[in-house]
Amino acid sequence: MKAKETWINETINSLDGIERATASSDLLQKIQTRMVPFENTTILPRRSFYWSVAASIIVLIALNIFGAIYYQNSQSLTQAIPVAVANDYLSYLKPINL
Repeated sequence: MKAKETWINETINSLDGIERATASSDLLQKIQTRMVPFENTTILPRRSFYWSVAASIIVLIALNIFGAIYYQNSQSLTQAIPVAVANDYLSYLKPINL
């Protein structure tokens, strides 16, 4: 058990002698000269964003129109189906013409 405790203590204390890295004195100045100030910069969305928004709106409108037409057709079919089934099912009751 003592070997395990010493291994744990060595692992915990392994970072004691480490110091932070020091940067060169000119590094901060080099970074600041390369950076573009964002205070005066305006960010404009790309045209592809507008085209994708327009395309998605057109797709939504087309789906709504298709859904409305399909719903209207399905309503007329559901009203016509019981009449057709009744005519076929009760066709034996019609008089026989010889």
